[in-house]
Amino acid sequence: MSIASKFARYVIFLCPIVCIFLSCGSVPKTAAANQSSKEYAPDSSRDGEATSAGGTSIKIDKSRKNSRTYFSGIDGKVMAGVENGSPDSIRAAVSAIRKPELDYTETEKVLLSVTAAVMEMVWPSEKIDWDVPEVTDVTPYLGAIDSARKGVYDLSTGNVDFLTLVLPSVVVISADDVADYAQTAEQALTAGLQLRPDSVLAHYLLGILYGKTGRNSDALSHFAAASRGAPSCFETAYAQADCLKRLGRMEESSAIAGSLVARYPSDIRILKLCAETSFSLKNYSAAEEYVARVLQQDPNDLEYVLFRARILTEKGDYIRAASLLDVYARQNSISRDYLLLRARIQRDWSKNISAAVSTIETALAKYPGDTDVLLFAAQLASATDAPVAGKTSEQLAEAVLAISPDNTEALRYQVEGMVESGTWQKAYALSKKLLAKDNSHQTAFTHIRICLELGKKDEAWNLISPLYRDYPDDENVLQSYIIVLTRTDRASQALSLINSRLPDASPKMKSFFYYRRSFLDSTQDESLADLRSSLIANPRNADALFRLYQLYYNQKDYRKAQYYLKQVVALDPNNAAMRKLNDDLTGLIK
Repeated sequence: MSIASKFARYVIFLCPIVCIFLSCGSVPKTAAANQSSKEYAPDSSRDGEATSAGGTSIKIDKSRKNSRTYFSGIDGKVMAGVENGSPDSIRAAVSAIRKPELDYTETEKVLLSVTAAVMEMVWPSEKIDWDVPEVTDVTPYLGAIDSARKGVYDLSTGNVDFLTLVLPSVVVISADDVADYAQTAEQALTAGLQLRPDSVLAHYLLGILYGKTGRNSDALSHFAAASRGAPSCFETAYAQADCLKRLGRMEESSAIAGSLVARYPSDIRILKLCAETSFSLKNYSAAEEYVARVLQQDPNDLEYVLFRARILTEKGDYIRAASLLDVYARQNSISRDYLLLRARIQRDWSKNISAAVSTIETALAKYPGDTDVLLFAAQLASATDAPVAGKTSEQLAEAVLAISPDNTEALRYQVEGMVESGTWQKAYALSKKLLAKDNSHQTAFTHIRICLELGKKDEAWNLISPLYRDYPDDENVLQSYIIVLTRTDRASQALSLINSRLPDASPKMKSFFYYRRSFLDSTQDESLADLRSSLIANPRNADALFRLYQLYYNQKDYRKAQYYLKQVVALDPNNAAMRKLNDDLTGLIK
């Protein structure tokens, strides 16, 4: 066949398509694919209309369902395998038509080139183990492939069969931004799936498209379908696991990632997925192992240098974590994650609160609207009872809530800030709201304290009673229960419970029991004796130390009062209120 006759054949094939596009004039690009006729007749075809999740559709013309397409001369089973598009189905289809190169028809050459391109671009982990003959025909199939290589969604295929519907969407795999053609691609892929519902290729491409447009739940259903159709395929399994991670379904993601890493132990994408899911599941040892394997392959991966420091911090290995932070800081000392981790280590390991505040203030200046930075600043402000960057913990929490109104952590800091400032009525309203969102024990304890301060004794009692019934041996629940007993006119019950629990209590609980019993003693001498016993059990019990300060202060024995108050200040040197009391006491002694 001469070049001229081949060109004439292609012109005849595309003539209706060209006419349609010329008649469209100013039709927007996203709608252009809908202007052409859709003809196709595989064994599994479904007549009607393919509707996308967005409500748009590509019509499949019933009157033309028996029309013959470019590949009509190729066996239907071969085409079904190509359209299924999984690596195994493609190989089986190629095997069925493989022959000496001189014996291939031009149509078969085009199909072999299309299958090789799909393997190369869609399933790059697979090898192309067949020879690809030279193609001389100009077709929309290879035109769509060439456009996809250039990052262009091909609108000129005519959508006359499954492959012309689906092949333009191969571009979504490498594209960073799919917004310009997302609607058109969604319509075309949905129409392709109506023609071939079991197509691994169409499900996978639609999953990629949805993932890149933020529709992860929709993406997951298509990745799952693709994985069911191609259980041994790396790309579909990885895409499903990565999508599960984005949706926060870490256990499911980790299970798939674990099976993949057994098959591909050196694949850096899988190692990273395993590291991230293990970390989210608090399996820090496994996470560190995976991160180490990533860094063995790429020691200059700064993101993972910092990630390893974060893992070590969670494990309490602050020395190695700080060393890695120093390595990271040589190239980037102002990244958000670096500053947050540095501030955390300064606070938790070095106990250098002023340095932590300084670091987080740098982060606030660099990232003023970042919720994680604002929350850490609120945490520091709450712990020190002092402003950070000129703002209280309550104000910092308000800034987070302005960005993310349902952020429970910000709401918690806001409540804690109000508790610290003694604005009990406002704290009560917000605490009720927080309790509706978060029924953790700590949230309940805070609300109980607020209720007691406001005289809402019944509400406090109704909160703690079921907790104590269900968790009688939880030390925090027991402490809160005894406090409520003593504050709700149940002193005899509190005293009886304290005396029954004292003999077998841990040192920490013994210290608490003696401290609380000091409020129930009939004489001050008995109270002083119990407070001293409390400090024998736990010399760092700040509550017992502060109560001793109060008792001696009331007796005007200021030196003894200051002796105990100084220990309170030493335990919490950043507490401005305690420092002020100590300064005032120093003035009285002089």
